Amino acid sequence: MSELEHNLLADMLDWYRLQRHDFQNHWQVVMGNLQLQQPEKALNYMRELTRPQEEQKISLLPIPVLAAILLGLVIRLKERSIAASLDYPATMRQADFWQNHWREEYGEGLLGYTRKCLAGIDKTRADLSAVTADIYLFEEDGGFSLQVIFEDEDRVIFDGTERFVPESFE
Repeated sequence: MSELEHNLLADMLDWYRLQRHDFQNHWQVVMGNLQLQQPEKALNYMRELTRPQEEQKISLLPIPVLAAILLGLVIRLKERSIAASLDYPATMRQADFWQNHWREEYGEGLLGYTRKCLAGIDKTRADLSAVTADIYLFEEDGGFSLQVIFEDEDRVIFDGTERFVPESFE
């Protein structure tokens, strides 16, 4: 198993634990509302939980390593109470696009970049509950780029882009 695979597997186990904990908490809220005879409040809470989220957009990406890394980023942001949005061109949902734009060696760099972004936001003195994250994938000649922007109501805290393109296209 490569170091990247080992890191992603360890991350996935952490995410599973976090999601299980969150799931238990959500059930407690629903049960509490039902016990308090507030079924409408319970229903509204459940509706909010089941609305489409960024994880669904990530699941449409056909490259498992890319999807796992982005999923990890979004989960870690949620863990910090940072709302995240993800945007990418529809062409990136197609396996054909990635046959020409993905290289196995991009995985390590992509994981490193997302961890650098998280470490950067952790070092800020910003109130993380007021921070939002915008995540963009862009097409590049022969590759792609990932841009992550953290901002609060007053300012951009971080705006970074990492390019993943073969040397022949640089």
